[in-house]
Order: sequence, then structure tokens, then C-alpha cells
Amino acid sequence: MRVGIDFGTSNTSVAVKTPDGVKLLELEPGTTSIPTAIFYELSSRDYSIGNPALEDYEAGEDGRLMRSIKSVLGTSLIEETTQIGNRATPFRQVILDFLSQLMAKVEKTTGQKVTHVTQGRPVSFNDDDPSRDAMAQAVLADCLKETGVLEVEFLFEPVAAARSVRFGDDGERIAFVVDIGGGTSDFSVVRLTGGEDGFEVLGSSGVYVGGNDFDRILSFFELTPLFGRTETLELNGLPTPSAPYVTLSDWKSHNRLYLPAAAKEIAWMRKFGPSSKGIQALEYLVENFEAGLYAHKTEAAKIALSGADEAAFHYDADDIHLSKHLMRAAFEDLISETIATMHRVADACLAEAGVRKPDVTDIIMVGGSTFIPAVEDGFRAEFPQASLSANDRFGAVAKGLALHGG
Repeated sequence: MRVGIDFGTSNTSVAVKTPDGVKLLELEPGTTSIPTAIFYELSSRDYSIGNPALEDYEAGEDGRLMRSIKSVLGTSLIEETTQIGNRATPFRQVILDFLSQLMAKVEKTTGQKVTHVTQGRPVSFNDDDPSRDAMAQAVLADCLKETGVLEVEFLFEPVAAARSVRFGDDGERIAFVVDIGGGTSDFSVVRLTGGEDGFEVLGSSGVYVGGNDFDRILSFFELTPLFGRTETLELNGLPTPSAPYVTLSDWKSHNRLYLPAAAKEIAWMRKFGPSSKGIQALEYLVENFEAGLYAHKTEAAKIALSGADEAAFHYDADDIHLSKHLMRAAFEDLISETIATMHRVADACLAEAGVRKPDVTDIIMVGGSTFIPAVEDGFRAEFPQASLSANDRFGAVAKGLALHGG
């Protein structure tokens, strides 16, 4: 059986081409898109993925939750290990574990063995090092083959998204794809003529910046002050070190919070800031492996700000209750430089394609971060004459991969 897999930084979907058209597979009861999350039980080597992983973690099971695991591809972290209980587990194994259980879900749903996969990939896993970009694809291919897949083909994610959209046969159209994933932002320009067969990719570009960077910025500037980042240690007059808060705000680096060096630094902060409720809460968070929960709460606040002008963040550490009232306007101001970077790369894509902005007839938006008003409105303003495609922003990539592979 051939499938298209959108193994995303934040969410994962799988699609298959059938005689009745392409369809997303139900990976969990009632859902076709699952969080790219994995939870390891500390008392055993058992693990769960997707929503069950989040549920096990939030139910207080003793274990380790990991999210955004795709982000380690293309970085030096793929060569490192992460601590799960008393064992050091390679990040490569974490990715393999997730994909193995994903394949089991697909094969249980379809009753067929997956033999061929069309796998989506960003335009670049690494902006600066082509060798790491190549290694990221190779690692992902190897992991898929270790699950039993015979053949793996890769396709740029924004190109796959364009594949999933049907425009009809009414002459030439120029589509611009905006794909803002958790780890990367990718863009493609596609010329469509004469229906499905007339599909030409004119240019693609990408940058290692995405929705997780919005989370990171929101975390560091708005939320970590709750945990003592901006305080002065009362017993020595020194500012609180920023390193633990940088690590806390970077989801893919959470494993480093649980290393002895981090515990030693936080213990030093507690020693010289004994009355700081924020530092005490940080120590509680690390000792109870709740960085994943913190990340989940941060992401939820970001998502809430896409639909409302205000949102709230809450975190409880025993008898300490931390809360922050967040404003969309302040958040959008914080992420404005990151969005500007996305626009510069989008402009580079248009230049590579030799296409002027007034020539674009359609915009295709993909990824949850395109629902952030500053992102969606900003790109729509760049192409005021273009129509916004009514595509499935979460399932478009998987659908396009299945169509391409099928």
C-alpha cells in the first residue's frame, strides 16, 4: 500500500489515494491529525503517541513527554541522546519509535501493509549546512525503512499542498503557497494550466523558522518572568541567569533541562533566591518533568490569541499559582521580526520563480500558524488581487503527498 505522510513538527497526518479520491486516514477515533508527541513511561519501556501521549502525561503518569521531535532533524541534536528515566535514549530512536507506532495505527486502520511512502519534507531542514540537510532526509528515510517500508520518496511540503488543491480547467493560474509549520516556513510558486496534468513548480524556498518560534518568543518574553527570569537574587545581588529560561522556551532542547548541570544551576538560584516563588516553581517544573506541560500551555495560549484579543496562562506548582494575562497586540509586536523574516524568504521564492506579486492569482495557506491574524493578514495584503484557497490547512500536505505518490 502507498501512503503520503505529513510527519510535522506539531502534528502528523497520513493520506491514501483511493478509487473515490484521496482521503485522510483516521489515526485515532474521530481524528485524522494527531500531535507529534510521544510519552515514555519511566517504569517500563512502553510508550504512547499522539493524543494518548498527552493524556497519559496530563493524567500524572510517571514518565517523559516529548513534542516537536521532528525539529531535531537537521540539527546536532540528532546525534545526541535524551534522558528517559535512568536510560539515555538516542533522538534517532525517539523518531523511530513514533513512526513505528504511527505505521501500526495506519496498518490497523487499513488492514494493509505499508510498503511505499511519499514523505513530506521542508525545503530545508537546515539553512546553513547542506550536509545536515541531507543527513536529516537520510535519517528520516532510514527510520521509515526500519518500520518495514520498502521505498521512500520525498516531496517538498508546499509543493504537496499545491497538489491537493483543485482549480478547474479555466486557463492558467499562478498559485503561491505559504506553509508555516512548527519548525520551518516554506514557500512555493506553482503554475497550473489545463487541470491536474498542467502542474509546474516555478520556485521554492524555506527557512528554519516556524510556529515553534512564536511559542519560544511568547514563552521567553511573556511567561518566563513568572518563573523568576527578570529577578535579582536576594542574597548575592546578581541577576537570575537566563540560560535555564532559554532552554525552557526551546521545545527541542527540553532534554537539557533534565541534565545534572541544569539541576545544579537551578539549585544555586534557589540557594541565593530562597524567597522567590518563581524560581521555586521553575525547580518544581524541572524536578517533575513538566517542561512538556509548560510547552502545551504556552501553545494553547498562542492558539487562543489567534481567535481572541486576550488569553490567559496558568501554571500550578504545589501551593504556588502562577498566571499571566496575555494580549494579542503585545504578542504580535513580539513576533513581528520573525514574520518579517518569513516575508523576506517568500520574496526570494517569487524572485527565483520570476513571478511578480500582481501575477499571483491564488494563495494557498497551510499550517496552524497561518491562522495567526498577523501572519494571514500580512500575506493576504501582499497579494490583494489573489483569491485565498479554501483548502484544508491541516490536511493539505498529506493529501497532496498521497496524490503525488499514488
